[in-house]
Amino acid sequence: MGSSRFASYFGGVGQALSVRDYRIYWIGQLVSVQGTWMNRIAAGVLMYQITQSSGWLGAVAFVYFVPLVLVGPIAGAYADRIGHRRTAIGSLLVAVIIAFTMAGLTFYELMNPYLLCALIAIQGLGHAFDFPARQVLIQILVGRENMSAAIALNTTTFNGAAFTGPAICAAVLSYGETIMGDTAPALCFAIYGFGSVWFIISLLRIRARDQARQVTGVARLYQDVKEGFAYIRDHETIRTILVYWVIASFLVRAYVDLLPGFAASVFDSGVEGLGILLAASGAGALVLSVFMALRGRTEGLPHLLVASVVIDAVAILIFATTPNFWVATSCMVIAGGFIVTAAISAQTLVQSTVALDYRGRVLAVYLSLVPSAQSIGSFIIGWVAEWTGLRWGVAAGAVGTLFASVVWGPSIWRRAHEIEAQAVGPIGPGGHAAAHAAPHGSETPSKPVA
Repeated sequence: MGSSRFASYFGGVGQALSVRDYRIYWIGQLVSVQGTWMNRIAAGVLMYQITQSSGWLGAVAFVYFVPLVLVGPIAGAYADRIGHRRTAIGSLLVAVIIAFTMAGLTFYELMNPYLLCALIAIQGLGHAFDFPARQVLIQILVGRENMSAAIALNTTTFNGAAFTGPAICAAVLSYGETIMGDTAPALCFAIYGFGSVWFIISLLRIRARDQARQVTGVARLYQDVKEGFAYIRDHETIRTILVYWVIASFLVRAYVDLLPGFAASVFDSGVEGLGILLAASGAGALVLSVFMALRGRTEGLPHLLVASVVIDAVAILIFATTPNFWVATSCMVIAGGFIVTAAISAQTLVQSTVALDYRGRVLAVYLSLVPSAQSIGSFIIGWVAEWTGLRWGVAAGAVGTLFASVVWGPSIWRRAHEIEAQAVGPIGPGGHAAAHAAPHGSETPSKPVA
């Protein structure tokens, strides 16, 4: 009775959190993601303390990112064979070891930039296995009927941590400097390690269990990766949504990384202006991710995906061309909110329509391509902006996104009812036969072994 009453009061969020296993998972995630942000910021602080170089700061981001792109699809195939819960636990154990190693080396002043980059690269490798496994676990724990709400809740948690994590990190570093000096980042690394331990305990407590391990090997994993890409190619819904969202991420999400340039050279508002723009974008993202979590339905997501991308592109176009700082700030609220709405819609639709045996591989490709598209887009649009100016570079990306919406948007819009039916209908376990049948959602699902 209590669970059903909670669900009725809080919509999709209540429905997802009324599931015991997902509730345990989410609490573990809530703690862990604070440490993830703290680790990320502390690594940059430590690198700059050691080198006083912005180039080395870029290197930290680069070495973390590369494993996510290169290893992600293989990691997804591995998780499909070994088990998603096992893969997540194993990856978190790596995170714990690396976090406490970084804390120890920092505390004893043994860290150097090469060693820090190497350890961050190992963290990126572990996350390449961890991220897709965690996303698949969401569906296993809550079922497809509650997955939209669960994904939105996870996104809300991440966006909330984007505020709270850095704030906690700043407080810890400030306190740590009074007693530890420049070795204060060691505290943040240690907190990240303890947060990962907490999440491991959470995963051990959930009742859902993986299926039996399947045979793995280099040849088998290579074949699985090939089958995963072939599955995406042959699945009209996943292929169309993935292409559309990757292009939109490439063209329009770059604004986040280019905001320092806008604050400094376009609006002449400095660090204070940058803080306002970032806060506006984050506030919009937080509000609409909460809305999506409370909404908690798959119905309407195809239309919402296309509309959100179009609204976001228009907001970015106005932001790039307006001379008024407060109009630009308002555009940031809209852009931040609708980019998150589009992200939740795209991921939910992909995850709702993929066959069971392909979940890890497809999610790994998704989680590899979308962030890489944003990063590459930031680099290219930033380079173009060197010649055209920031305004025209970002505006061109927004116009390109609107053009992509004209090309791919109508297909998603017209097929909305068909896509929604795939998202709520049964999907088979896959295999060679199901690789072609599964995109139409016509087979009976298999359940994890309890």
